[in-house]
Amino acid sequence: MAIEKKHYVITGAPSTGKSSVINELKKMNFVCYEEIAREIIKENQENNRNIFPWVNMREFSDMVYSRMKNRAKHQSNNLCFLDRSVVDLIGYMEFANETAPIHYAEFAKSSRYAKKVFIMPIWASIYTNDQERKESIEEAKMIDNNLRKSYNKLGFTLIDVPMLTIKERAEFILTEIGLQIQA
Repeated sequence: MAIEKKHYVITGAPSTGKSSVINELKKMNFVCYEEIAREIIKENQENNRNIFPWVNMREFSDMVYSRMKNRAKHQSNNLCFLDRSVVDLIGYMEFANETAPIHYAEFAKSSRYAKKVFIMPIWASIYTNDQERKESIEEAKMIDNNLRKSYNKLGFTLIDVPMLTIKERAEFILTEIGLQIQA
């Protein structure tokens, strides 16, 4: 079966298994792009720059948006998986009681994102914090709600990824996009 050349987004609140599934898809030899926001947080921590979502959401979001836009220019049209998209910036800004610039939504609408978006639901038993992930589980639930609203508002179809093993979650996504899983 031929696959449409699409960029599939894997989204969800913090600590829901996105990066683990992305890493599993990489092991299966799929092209995957890691979360840009997390990269920027690490860079800002290492370089003593005080530009973090919990300090200045707008400036931080603009940094992430700029890098997302630049990365999109260099991505091929081939099948790939993205750990978050610009729509996540919109949801996170809403969580921070800020209004996202209109060009974020315009970019999301004109991007090569597949309309089918995979969302990792809140899973309390795997939830953890770290240096880049500071939100409480209550805040994560609010973020989940804002992400769902943002994706729905922009016309994307959210597919909840079941709470299974990492490999089974990756296989679920591949099945949903029409790929046969080799045993």
